[in-house]
Amino acid sequence: MARATGWGNMSFAEALARGAFPVTLEITPPRRSTPAVLLRRARLLGGRALAVNVIQRPERQPSLEAALALRRAGVEPVWHLATGGRPRAAIAADAERARAGGVGHALCLRGDHRAAGGPSVREAIALLRERAPELAVGAALDQYRAGEDARRALAGKLRAGATCLWTQPAFELAPLLRAAETAKTLQPEARVMAMAIPMLTPQALDAIGERLRIPAPEGLRRRIAAGEAEAWRAFDETLAALAAADAIDGVAIMTWRADPPAGTGERIVEGLRRAGLTME
Repeated sequence: MARATGWGNMSFAEALARGAFPVTLEITPPRRSTPAVLLRRARLLGGRALAVNVIQRPERQPSLEAALALRRAGVEPVWHLATGGRPRAAIAADAERARAGGVGHALCLRGDHRAAGGPSVREAIALLRERAPELAVGAALDQYRAGEDARRALAGKLRAGATCLWTQPAFELAPLLRAAETAKTLQPEARVMAMAIPMLTPQALDAIGERLRIPAPEGLRRRIAAGEAEAWRAFDETLAALAAADAIDGVAIMTWRADPPAGTGERIVEGLRRAGLTME
C-alpha cells in the first residue's frame, strides 16, 4: 500500500520534512523567454506537481530566469544550478537573485556540457548555504555509479549542506534502493527524490540511456516493445514501487519530449492516482 499522506497545503520543503511523499515535475525551458510555453510545460500535470524543476541546458532560457518567472506565476520552482565553467562570483550573484525572487530550492549539478573550470559541486553547495542559508539545496544521486569514489563524492555533497538528493531515472529498483540506503547511512535526514519517466518506445529508452550513460534493462525494453499499453503498465508499476519503498521520499516526473503528445499529462496523473500519490 502506498504511504503517501497528501501535501495539498504544504510547500515542497514541508512535504519532504513531514514524509508526505511529494511529486515534482522536471521540465525543459524554451529556447528563449516565452512565458506561455514555460507555463504550459510547467502545468503538464495540472496541480498534481508540488514543485517544478527547470533543467539547465545550453542555448535555452537559463534555469534561474525560468525559475523566477515560474515563482512570479505562482508555481514553486526548483532552480538547477550548473557549476561547470562558472566563477564563484557569478554563482554567488545568482544565489542572491534566487533569494530575492523567492526561489526556495536549488539543485546543484556539474552540468551536461561539462564546461571546464568553476567550483566543484561540493564547493558550490557550500557557497549557496553561505550566501542564501534559507535556500534548500539538493544534489544528484546517480544510482548507476557505485564504488568508493561515488560514496566519497556523495558524502562530500551531504557534508557541504545538500539536504535533498535527486536520482537518475528509475529503470530498475534494486540499484536505486541501494543508493538511497547508502545516502541515508551517510545522512539519515537526507531526502531522496526518485525520477520516473514513462518510456513508450524502445528507441526512446535507448536514446535516454545513451545520453545519460545508464543501462537500459532488456526486460523493460521487451515490455515497451510489446506496445504502449504495456509500456504504461510498466510505468505504473514503477510509481507504485517507489511509493512503497521506505528509502524513497518522493518522485520526480519527467517526460522524454519537452512537449509530449496530447493526453500524456492526464495519463501520468492516472498512474499517480493508482499509486496513491494524491495531494488531498
